[in-house]
Amino acid sequence: MITDQQLVINNLVEKIKIFTYAVSGELTNEEDFILANTEVPTDTFNILVSKYPEIKNVLKVRQGLDYFNKKEYPFSVWMDDRHISDDWTSLIQTYGLKEAERNVMMKLDNTLDVGPRNSHQLTITQVKSKGELSKYIEVFISLFEGTPEQYALEEYFNKFSQEKLGLDTQLFIGCIDKVAVTTGLLIKSKDSYGIYDVMTKESFRGKGLGSEMFQFLLNQTKDKEKPVVLQASDDGKNIYKRFGFRDVGEMVVFE
Repeated sequence: MITDQQLVINNLVEKIKIFTYAVSGELTNEEDFILANTEVPTDTFNILVSKYPEIKNVLKVRQGLDYFNKKEYPFSVWMDDRHISDDWTSLIQTYGLKEAERNVMMKLDNTLDVGPRNSHQLTITQVKSKGELSKYIEVFISLFEGTPEQYALEEYFNKFSQEKLGLDTQLFIGCIDKVAVTTGLLIKSKDSYGIYDVMTKESFRGKGLGSEMFQFLLNQTKDKEKPVVLQASDDGKNIYKRFGFRDVGEMVVFE
């Protein structure tokens, strides 16, 4: 039986595969880890995720991380806090990584009782055209404005092919007066739905727009008996608890 924590990790792994493939990047997918190399200097999409506490192929892990160092590409390591073993701690220290954040892994058992949107401030559209994708990217990148990551993400999305995403990956934009102000991403995997990138432009925050997009995403699940997983900041988890999500673990991010 798949644990709740494994559901979260499996969906994250699916997201990493999709968004690496979308830029024709390289994946190293082993029993104990997955490593995504987009060939772009971005720690948003160059990610190593541990699958187990023990590292079974240290050589392959080091080959991937050494390549990042050689190219001077930033990267991040995502770990279920239960996986922080001597193996992984030694590796993290070798590459000088520091803990950057902790996210709460959360799960909703199903969407059978999810109610309709209780707010209609937004016009929400699934991204299908180049123009809609440009609006999605604009909101996404706005959160990194003025940082080196902004320019790395611009490079990433210049290589991005929406056609490679597949039918189980849905991007959405929420607009006010035709101006995109918020985004949302829903990924259907074998065992769960995953919600990601519920982002709102800074000048539009505090108006409930993110919550409206989130509730909309919950209503897009076609298999209502399939669980939904996500990762939340400590500040944001109470919002998701209102929709019935519960804590199932903690994800630690090293950069």
